[in-house]
Amino acid sequence: MTGTALGDALGLTKSQVSKIENGTRKLDVSELAVVAEVLGATLQELLGVNRRGPLALAARVMSAPAKDDTAPARRRVRQVLEAEAVLTDATGLRPLQRSTAGTAVIDRARSESLTEGSAGAAGARLAQIVRDELGLGYAPVADLSALCERHFGLNVVTWPIGKAVSGLCAHGADIALVLVSSSFPRGHQRFTGAHELAHHILDDPREVIVESDIFVSNTAPERRANAFAAELLMPTKGLCEVVADRPIDKAVLTELMHEFNVSYRALLYRLADRDAGLLTAAERDKWLECSVTGVLRAGGDLEPQQWTTADELRRIPPRLWAAAQRGYRTGRVGLGVLSSLLDEDADELYLKLTNAEIVPPVVQDDLADL
Repeated sequence: MTGTALGDALGLTKSQVSKIENGTRKLDVSELAVVAEVLGATLQELLGVNRRGPLALAARVMSAPAKDDTAPARRRVRQVLEAEAVLTDATGLRPLQRSTAGTAVIDRARSESLTEGSAGAAGARLAQIVRDELGLGYAPVADLSALCERHFGLNVVTWPIGKAVSGLCAHGADIALVLVSSSFPRGHQRFTGAHELAHHILDDPREVIVESDIFVSNTAPERRANAFAAELLMPTKGLCEVVADRPIDKAVLTELMHEFNVSYRALLYRLADRDAGLLTAAERDKWLECSVTGVLRAGGDLEPQQWTTADELRRIPPRLWAAAQRGYRTGRVGLGVLSSLLDEDADELYLKLTNAEIVPPVVQDDLADL
Protein backbone atom coordinates (compact mmCIF):
# COMPACT_ATOMS: atom_id res chain seq x y z
CA MET A 1 0.00 0.00 0.00
CA THR A 2 1.35 3.42 -0.94
CA GLY A 3 1.51 6.39 1.39
CA THR A 4 -1.04 8.09 -0.83
CA ALA A 5 -3.51 5.18 -0.48
CA LEU A 6 -3.12 5.10 3.29
CA GLY A 7 -3.51 8.89 3.41
CA ASP A 8 -6.73 8.69 1.42
CA ALA A 9 -8.15 6.23 3.95
CA LEU A 10 -7.14 8.50 6.84
CA GLY A 11 -8.05 11.78 5.20
CA LEU A 12 -4.40 12.85 5.27
CA THR A 13 -1.91 13.94 2.65
CA LYS A 14 1.00 11.81 1.53
CA SER A 15 3.30 14.25 3.32
CA GLN A 16 1.44 13.81 6.60
CA VAL A 17 1.65 10.02 6.27
CA SER A 18 5.38 10.32 5.63
CA LYS A 19 5.78 12.35 8.82
CA ILE A 20 3.93 9.65 10.79
CA GLU A 21 6.23 6.98 9.35
CA ASN A 22 9.29 9.05 10.25
CA GLY A 23 8.07 9.79 13.78
CA THR A 24 7.62 13.55 13.36
CA ARG A 25 3.81 13.46 13.58
CA LYS A 26 1.75 11.60 16.14
CA LEU A 27 -1.28 9.50 15.34
CA ASP A 28 -4.62 10.38 16.87
CA VAL A 29 -6.41 7.47 18.59
CA SER A 30 -9.20 7.57 16.01
CA GLU A 31 -6.61 7.50 13.22
CA LEU A 32 -4.91 4.50 14.80
CA ALA A 33 -8.13 2.48 14.63
CA VAL A 34 -8.54 3.35 10.94
CA VAL A 35 -4.95 2.33 10.18
CA ALA A 36 -5.55 -1.05 11.83
CA GLU A 37 -8.71 -1.60 9.83
CA VAL A 38 -7.13 -0.57 6.52
CA LEU A 39 -4.11 -2.82 7.08
CA GLY A 40 -6.24 -5.74 8.20
CA ALA A 41 -4.40 -5.83 11.53
CA THR A 42 -5.40 -5.61 15.18
CA LEU A 43 -4.63 -2.71 17.47
CA GLN A 44 -2.38 -5.04 19.46
CA GLU A 45 -0.31 -5.80 16.38
CA LEU A 46 -0.10 -2.16 15.39
CA LEU A 47 1.03 -1.17 18.90
CA GLY A 48 3.59 -3.96 19.03
CA VAL A 49 1.82 -5.91 21.76
CA ASN A 50 2.76 -9.57 21.50
CA ARG A 51 -0.26 -11.82 21.45
CA ARG A 52 0.18 -15.11 23.20
CA GLY A 53 -1.12 -18.61 22.83
CA PRO A 54 -4.62 -19.01 21.38
CA LEU A 55 -4.96 -15.45 20.05
CA ALA A 56 -1.68 -15.58 18.17
CA LEU A 57 -2.57 -18.93 16.65
CA ALA A 58 -6.06 -17.67 15.74
CA ALA A 59 -4.48 -14.82 13.79
CA ARG A 60 -2.26 -17.25 11.89
CA VAL A 61 -5.24 -19.47 11.08
CA MET A 62 -7.10 -16.56 9.55
CA SER A 63 -4.08 -15.31 7.62
CA ALA A 64 -3.13 -18.72 6.21
CA PRO A 65 -3.26 -18.83 2.40
CA ALA A 66 -6.46 -20.65 1.60
CA LYS A 67 -9.33 -20.72 -0.85
CA ASP A 68 -12.56 -19.01 0.04
CA ASP A 69 -14.34 -22.33 0.53
CA THR A 70 -12.11 -23.05 3.53
CA ALA A 71 -13.35 -19.93 5.35
CA PRO A 72 -15.97 -21.81 7.45
CA ALA A 73 -13.28 -24.12 8.82
CA ARG A 74 -10.87 -21.32 9.62
CA ARG A 75 -13.65 -19.23 11.17
CA ARG A 76 -14.69 -22.10 13.45
CA VAL A 77 -11.11 -22.64 14.64
CA ARG A 78 -10.72 -18.92 15.28
CA GLN A 79 -13.89 -18.84 17.38
CA VAL A 80 -12.72 -21.68 19.62
CA LEU A 81 -9.20 -20.30 20.02
CA GLU A 82 -10.48 -16.84 20.89
CA ALA A 83 -12.93 -18.31 23.41
CA GLU A 84 -10.10 -20.28 25.02
CA ALA A 85 -8.06 -17.07 25.35
CA VAL A 86 -10.94 -15.33 27.14
CA LEU A 87 -11.56 -18.32 29.42
CA THR A 88 -7.86 -18.47 30.30
CA ASP A 89 -7.86 -14.84 31.41
CA ALA A 90 -11.28 -14.87 33.08
CA THR A 91 -11.37 -18.25 34.79
CA GLY A 92 -7.74 -19.29 35.10
CA LEU A 93 -8.25 -22.14 32.64
CA ARG A 94 -4.98 -24.03 32.30
CA PRO A 95 -3.71 -25.17 28.91
CA LEU A 96 -3.85 -28.80 27.94
CA GLN A 97 -0.70 -30.73 28.78
CA ARG A 98 0.72 -33.93 27.37
CA SER A 99 0.57 -36.95 29.62
CA THR A 100 3.71 -38.83 30.62
CA ALA A 101 2.85 -41.46 28.02
CA GLY A 102 2.25 -38.83 25.36
CA THR A 103 5.61 -37.22 26.08
CA ALA A 104 7.27 -40.64 25.81
CA VAL A 105 5.69 -41.11 22.36
CA ILE A 106 7.09 -37.82 21.11
CA ASP A 107 10.53 -38.52 22.57
CA ARG A 108 10.67 -41.93 20.90
CA ALA A 109 9.45 -40.50 17.58
CA ARG A 110 12.27 -37.96 17.66
CA SER A 111 14.90 -40.48 18.70
CA GLU A 112 13.92 -42.78 15.82
CA SER A 113 13.85 -39.88 13.31
CA LEU A 114 10.40 -40.82 12.07
CA THR A 115 10.20 -37.82 9.76
CA GLU A 116 12.88 -39.38 7.61
CA GLY A 117 13.05 -42.46 5.41
CA SER A 118 10.06 -44.37 4.06
CA ALA A 119 6.88 -42.43 4.81
CA GLY A 120 4.68 -45.53 5.02
CA ALA A 121 7.01 -47.40 7.34
CA ALA A 122 7.54 -44.34 9.54
CA GLY A 123 3.81 -43.71 9.90
CA ALA A 124 3.09 -47.32 10.84
CA ARG A 125 5.99 -47.32 13.30
CA LEU A 126 4.69 -44.17 14.98
CA ALA A 127 1.28 -45.80 15.44
CA GLN A 128 2.95 -48.82 17.03
CA ILE A 129 4.80 -46.52 19.44
CA VAL A 130 1.54 -44.79 20.38
CA ARG A 131 -0.15 -48.12 21.04
CA ASP A 132 2.84 -49.33 23.04
CA GLU A 133 3.22 -46.25 25.26
CA LEU A 134 -0.53 -45.82 25.80
CA GLY A 135 -1.04 -49.51 26.56
CA LEU A 136 -3.57 -50.01 23.77
CA GLY A 137 -2.27 -53.36 22.60
CA TYR A 138 -4.07 -53.99 19.33
CA ALA A 139 -7.59 -53.25 20.54
CA PRO A 140 -9.80 -50.70 18.73
CA VAL A 141 -9.45 -47.04 19.69
CA ALA A 142 -12.76 -46.23 21.34
CA ASP A 143 -12.62 -42.44 21.69
CA LEU A 144 -9.97 -40.86 19.49
CA SER A 145 -10.83 -37.28 20.52
CA ALA A 146 -10.39 -38.07 24.21
CA LEU A 147 -7.08 -39.80 23.46
CA CYS A 148 -5.79 -36.70 21.63
CA GLU A 149 -6.76 -34.40 24.48
CA ARG A 150 -5.66 -36.63 27.36
CA HIS A 151 -2.27 -37.64 26.06
CA PHE A 152 -1.14 -35.13 23.43
CA GLY A 153 -2.49 -31.76 24.58
CA LEU A 154 -4.47 -31.51 21.36
CA ASN A 155 -7.93 -29.89 21.51
CA VAL A 156 -10.40 -31.59 19.16
CA VAL A 157 -13.40 -29.85 17.60
CA THR A 158 -15.81 -31.79 15.40
CA TRP A 159 -18.22 -29.60 13.45
CA PRO A 160 -20.37 -29.65 10.28
CA ILE A 161 -18.33 -27.23 8.16
CA GLY A 162 -19.05 -28.74 4.75
CA LYS A 163 -16.93 -30.94 2.52
CA ALA A 164 -14.44 -28.38 1.26
CA VAL A 165 -12.22 -29.21 4.23
CA SER A 166 -11.79 -32.65 5.79
CA GLY A 167 -9.62 -31.44 8.64
CA LEU A 168 -7.52 -28.58 9.91
CA CYS A 169 -4.56 -28.80 12.27
CA ALA A 170 -3.33 -25.63 13.96
CA HIS A 171 -0.51 -25.91 16.46
CA GLY A 172 1.89 -23.50 18.08
CA ALA A 173 4.35 -23.53 20.95
CA ASP A 174 1.72 -23.64 23.70
CA ILE A 175 -1.60 -24.42 22.01
CA ALA A 176 -2.87 -26.96 19.49
CA LEU A 177 -6.25 -27.69 17.96
CA VAL A 178 -7.66 -30.05 15.37
CA LEU A 179 -10.92 -29.46 13.54
CA VAL A 180 -12.65 -32.43 11.89
CA SER A 181 -15.57 -31.93 9.53
CA SER A 182 -18.64 -33.93 10.53
CA SER A 183 -20.14 -33.31 7.11
CA PHE A 184 -18.51 -36.65 6.27
CA PRO A 185 -19.53 -40.09 7.61
CA ARG A 186 -18.08 -41.06 10.98
CA GLY A 187 -15.49 -43.47 9.59
CA HIS A 188 -14.05 -40.68 7.47
CA GLN A 189 -14.04 -38.40 10.52
CA ARG A 190 -12.02 -40.84 12.61
CA PHE A 191 -9.43 -41.34 9.88
CA THR A 192 -9.13 -37.58 9.46
CA GLY A 193 -8.65 -37.11 13.20
CA ALA A 194 -5.92 -39.75 13.33
CA HIS A 195 -4.26 -38.24 10.27
CA GLU A 196 -4.11 -34.80 11.91
CA LEU A 197 -2.82 -36.33 15.15
CA ALA A 198 0.19 -37.63 13.23
CA HIS A 199 1.00 -34.14 11.98
CA HIS A 200 0.91 -32.86 15.55
CA ILE A 201 2.97 -35.65 17.12
CA LEU A 202 5.63 -35.32 14.44
CA ASP A 203 5.71 -31.55 14.98
CA ASP A 204 4.91 -30.70 11.36
CA PRO A 205 6.64 -27.35 10.69
CA ARG A 206 3.45 -25.97 9.14
CA GLU A 207 1.61 -24.13 11.91
CA VAL A 208 -1.67 -24.27 10.02
CA ILE A 209 -2.51 -27.31 7.88
CA VAL A 210 -5.77 -27.07 5.94
CA GLU A 211 -6.64 -30.28 4.12
CA SER A 212 -9.39 -30.73 1.58
CA ASP A 213 -8.87 -34.43 0.87
CA ILE A 214 -6.40 -36.37 2.97
CA PHE A 215 -6.37 -39.26 0.47
CA VAL A 216 -5.35 -37.23 -2.58
CA SER A 217 -2.05 -35.59 -1.60
CA ASN A 218 1.00 -37.68 -2.39
CA THR A 219 3.59 -35.77 -0.36
CA ALA A 220 5.69 -37.61 2.21
CA PRO A 221 4.06 -35.93 5.26
CA GLU A 222 0.58 -36.88 4.01
CA ARG A 223 1.55 -40.48 3.19
CA ARG A 224 3.16 -40.74 6.62
CA ALA A 225 0.02 -39.40 8.32
CA ASN A 226 -2.21 -41.79 6.35
CA ALA A 227 -0.03 -44.80 7.24
CA PHE A 228 -0.19 -43.73 10.89
CA ALA A 229 -3.99 -43.41 10.81
CA ALA A 230 -4.37 -46.81 9.17
CA GLU A 231 -2.21 -48.65 11.71
CA LEU A 232 -3.58 -46.74 14.70
CA LEU A 233 -7.22 -47.37 13.84
CA MET A 234 -6.77 -50.78 12.19
CA PRO A 235 -3.72 -52.50 13.72
CA THR A 236 -2.52 -55.45 11.70
CA LYS A 237 -2.65 -57.88 14.63
CA GLY A 238 -6.14 -56.72 15.53
CA LEU A 239 -7.39 -57.26 11.99
CA CYS A 240 -5.85 -60.73 11.81
CA GLU A 241 -7.38 -61.67 15.16
CA VAL A 242 -10.89 -60.75 14.01
CA VAL A 243 -10.53 -62.35 10.59
CA ALA A 244 -9.09 -65.54 12.17
CA ASP A 245 -8.22 -67.21 8.83
CA ARG A 246 -11.77 -66.79 7.50
CA PRO A 247 -12.26 -65.78 3.87
CA ILE A 248 -13.04 -62.09 3.44
CA ASP A 249 -16.75 -61.91 2.67
CA LYS A 250 -19.56 -59.44 3.35
CA ALA A 251 -20.09 -60.68 6.89
CA VAL A 252 -16.40 -60.32 7.75
CA LEU A 253 -16.18 -56.85 6.21
CA THR A 254 -19.23 -55.75 8.18
CA GLU A 255 -17.78 -57.16 11.39
CA LEU A 256 -14.47 -55.38 10.81
CA MET A 257 -16.17 -52.04 10.14
CA HIS A 258 -18.14 -52.38 13.36
CA GLU A 259 -15.16 -53.57 15.38
CA PHE A 260 -12.76 -50.81 14.35
CA ASN A 261 -15.32 -48.10 13.54
CA VAL A 262 -13.83 -47.28 10.15
CA SER A 263 -15.08 -46.55 6.66
CA TYR A 264 -15.55 -49.22 4.02
CA ARG A 265 -12.98 -47.71 1.66
CA ALA A 266 -10.31 -47.21 4.32
CA LEU A 267 -10.81 -50.79 5.53
CA LEU A 268 -10.41 -52.29 2.06
CA TYR A 269 -7.21 -50.38 1.38
CA ARG A 270 -5.88 -51.41 4.78
CA LEU A 271 -6.69 -55.10 4.20
CA ALA A 272 -4.83 -54.96 0.89
CA ASP A 273 -1.74 -53.10 2.02
CA ARG A 274 1.62 -54.82 2.42
CA ASP A 275 1.49 -55.03 6.22
CA ALA A 276 -1.94 -56.66 6.48
CA GLY A 277 -1.89 -58.69 3.27
CA LEU A 278 -5.43 -59.98 3.80
CA LEU A 279 -6.62 -58.98 0.32
CA THR A 280 -4.93 -58.71 -3.05
CA ALA A 281 -5.14 -55.45 -4.96
CA ALA A 282 -7.48 -57.12 -7.47
CA GLU A 283 -9.76 -58.37 -4.69
CA ARG A 284 -9.78 -54.91 -3.11
CA ASP A 285 -10.78 -53.27 -6.39
CA LYS A 286 -13.56 -55.80 -6.89
CA TRP A 287 -14.98 -55.05 -3.43
CA LEU A 288 -14.72 -51.31 -4.12
CA GLU A 289 -17.14 -51.75 -7.01
CA CYS A 290 -19.79 -53.08 -4.60
CA SER A 291 -22.43 -50.95 -2.93
CA VAL A 292 -21.41 -50.22 0.66
CA THR A 293 -25.05 -50.35 1.75
CA GLY A 294 -25.53 -53.68 0.00
CA VAL A 295 -22.46 -55.20 1.64
CA LEU A 296 -23.52 -54.04 5.10
CA ARG A 297 -27.09 -55.25 4.72
CA ALA A 298 -25.91 -58.65 3.53
CA GLY A 299 -23.49 -58.67 6.48
CA GLY A 300 -26.33 -58.20 8.96
CA ASP A 301 -26.22 -54.44 9.59
CA LEU A 302 -29.78 -53.19 10.07
CA GLU A 303 -28.77 -49.51 9.83
CA PRO A 304 -26.16 -49.28 7.05
CA GLN A 305 -26.90 -45.60 6.44
CA GLN A 306 -24.98 -44.70 9.60
CA TRP A 307 -21.78 -45.62 7.73
CA THR A 308 -22.59 -43.74 4.53
CA THR A 309 -24.18 -40.49 5.71
CA ALA A 310 -22.81 -37.58 7.71
CA ASP A 311 -23.82 -37.43 11.37
CA GLU A 312 -23.33 -33.61 11.61
CA LEU A 313 -21.75 -34.07 15.05
CA ARG A 314 -20.99 -30.93 17.08
CA ARG A 315 -18.22 -31.43 19.60
CA ILE A 316 -16.06 -28.93 21.46
CA PRO A 317 -13.45 -29.85 24.06
CA PRO A 318 -15.33 -30.65 27.32
CA ARG A 319 -12.83 -28.65 29.38
CA LEU A 320 -13.69 -25.49 27.44
CA TRP A 321 -17.43 -25.95 27.84
CA ALA A 322 -17.07 -26.71 31.56
CA ALA A 323 -14.93 -23.59 32.07
CA ALA A 324 -17.39 -21.49 30.07
CA GLN A 325 -20.30 -22.62 32.23
CA ARG A 326 -18.37 -21.93 35.44
CA GLY A 327 -17.39 -18.49 34.21
CA TYR A 328 -20.96 -17.71 33.18
CA ARG A 329 -22.40 -18.83 36.53
CA THR A 330 -19.92 -16.67 38.44
CA GLY A 331 -20.30 -13.64 36.22
CA ARG A 332 -16.72 -13.76 34.95
CA VAL A 333 -17.71 -14.68 31.41
CA GLY A 334 -20.44 -13.13 29.33
CA LEU A 335 -23.00 -14.86 27.17
CA GLY A 336 -21.10 -13.80 24.03
CA VAL A 337 -18.21 -16.10 24.85
CA LEU A 338 -20.52 -19.10 25.20
CA SER A 339 -22.36 -18.09 22.03
CA SER A 340 -19.08 -17.93 20.09
CA LEU A 341 -17.81 -21.20 21.56
CA LEU A 342 -20.98 -23.04 20.48
CA ASP A 343 -21.50 -20.92 17.36
CA GLU A 344 -25.12 -20.34 18.38
CA ASP A 345 -27.43 -17.34 18.41
CA ALA A 346 -27.04 -15.58 21.78
CA ASP A 347 -30.77 -15.16 22.42
CA GLU A 348 -31.56 -18.80 21.66
CA LEU A 349 -28.62 -19.95 23.75
CA TYR A 350 -29.73 -17.78 26.68
CA LEU A 351 -33.10 -19.57 26.73
CA LYS A 352 -31.43 -22.99 26.55
CA LEU A 353 -29.08 -22.15 29.42
CA THR A 354 -31.89 -20.75 31.53
CA ASN A 355 -34.01 -23.85 30.97
CA ALA A 356 -31.01 -25.93 32.06
CA GLU A 357 -30.68 -23.72 35.16
CA ILE A 358 -27.34 -22.36 33.99
CA VAL A 359 -27.68 -18.69 34.89
CA PRO A 360 -25.34 -15.81 35.76
CA PRO A 361 -25.34 -14.38 39.30
CA VAL A 362 -28.10 -11.95 40.22
CA VAL A 363 -26.89 -8.36 40.19
CA GLN A 364 -27.70 -6.57 43.46
CA ASP A 365 -29.77 -3.42 42.95
CA ASP A 366 -28.39 -0.88 45.43
CA LEU A 367 -31.34 1.48 44.79
CA ALA A 368 -34.05 -1.10 45.43
CA ASP A 369 -34.79 0.21 48.93
CA LEU A 370 -34.94 3.87 47.97
